[in-house]
Amino acid sequence: MTRIRKLLPKLMAANFGIMAFSQVYFLLPVYLEWVGVSGPETVGWILGAYYAASTFPRPFLAQLVERFPLRKVLMAAAVLCAVGGVGLALSGSSVPLLIFWRTLSGFAFGLYLVALTTYQTMVIPDEVRGGAFALVAVGAMAPFVISLPLGDWFLQKGSFSFYIWMGPMLAVLSGFIAFILRPAGATKDEKGKKEKKEQWGRWTDLLRLRPLQVLMVSTVLYGLTDAAIISVTPLAMDKNLVPSAFMASFAVGALLIRILGFKILDLFPRYGTAAVVIAVNAAALFGTSFAGSNRAFAFWGFFYGLGVGVGFPLYLALIGDVAPQSLRPKATALVWFILDGCFFVTPVLMGYLTSCFGAPGAFRLLPGIIFFCTPALYWFLWRPLMGDKKEDSRE
Repeated sequence: MTRIRKLLPKLMAANFGIMAFSQVYFLLPVYLEWVGVSGPETVGWILGAYYAASTFPRPFLAQLVERFPLRKVLMAAAVLCAVGGVGLALSGSSVPLLIFWRTLSGFAFGLYLVALTTYQTMVIPDEVRGGAFALVAVGAMAPFVISLPLGDWFLQKGSFSFYIWMGPMLAVLSGFIAFILRPAGATKDEKGKKEKKEQWGRWTDLLRLRPLQVLMVSTVLYGLTDAAIISVTPLAMDKNLVPSAFMASFAVGALLIRILGFKILDLFPRYGTAAVVIAVNAAALFGTSFAGSNRAFAFWGFFYGLGVGVGFPLYLALIGDVAPQSLRPKATALVWFILDGCFFVTPVLMGYLTSCFGAPGAFRLLPGIIFFCTPALYWFLWRPLMGDKKEDSRE
């Protein structure tokens, strides 16, 4: 356990570095306008190229993670992130170059996340995996209160050059943390002289696993509620509310539950909790549609933050619960593919629902449907697996 305690700060720093690298570019449209790129369609392509390159190759990134040592994959991904960030900073107003470097950065970001999550599932023991993942995920939320406000401050002060070089520096931090991590995924033989390489499983072996099938269904529902945060700003505009009232309280709620309640994921069955967090997220989004003041908006944002604060590390921890070590790189890539895919599907779906029922109606319809799906998800999918797990533990 002492080894895990020493490892957690490094994993938190790695999560902070790579998520801060990605999130600092949330403010990229402001910088692009400064360099002379302001057309909404053009900016959309520059922003979207990153997420497309991050999402669609995810299932295939498992092959890279399996073929090379995890630390080397992490360091290589960080180097590519840094190169992409430097290229972006030097591209000026050249749209083709901006799209190219954003695409490279997105691919590298996706590779780093798959490798990092796989590393965590392999080195953190099952009995503390939930709480450890919750603490590690604090690093993923920290950019909302550290690097993102700093980048915003640079832009408000007109220090555009300082802002655009934040990305490469954060990528270097991610690479340094990867360098100091201890190797994972190798075991010594009986004599302790040689290392035996992990024998990785096949996709067919993974997809036949009943727990993995349940996790995929559950991840889709969770991902839809997680990605709904993208549509909060249009809802705020419709209600003449301040989006940051929701966003700031969301970050506070997520950080508090991860820091103060990190043991929740080890005290309660993770299989059962998987359905509960979906219901919490859906209820919070449903309640948000009735917010008539910034104070109410902040309340529901905090409530939503509690659900995401538990849910995000929970679903990453479940990878290690449902898949044996030989299949975890592929399982990790698949879960991340679903989560990121929801960030593409949800805003499109919410956009169509908004055009038909208005923004508040969209926030009542989709979360309402998901909320009423959670009892069936628990009773017919997760609960039978909880019984199987108890039988396995007795044996």
